[in-house]
Amino acid sequence: MEIETTKITSKGQVVIPRDIREKEGIKEGEHFFVYGSGDSIILKRVKNLEAVKNIDEFEKVFRSAWKTAKEKGITGKDVTEVIRSARVEKRK
Repeated sequence: MEIETTKITSKGQVVIPRDIREKEGIKEGEHFFVYGSGDSIILKRVKNLEAVKNIDEFEKVFRSAWKTAKEKGITGKDVTEVIRSARVEKRK
């Protein structure tokens, strides 16, 4: 898992760092779901926006991410610690 930090602009835009965009092959104009819960925000790439037309489909997309995290034993605390560690490294 690659963790980097980014900032939100005055227009509310968030930049996905170049290394991640290049590694994942993310191109201009691609769509993402944005899921917010508490102090967490998750972006999920949507390759076929037309296939996801309602909230049930939206939830199915995120269920796979939640399932993978659970299978790997990744908790919210784990994610918070990785992000905190990445922020400390970035400041050095």
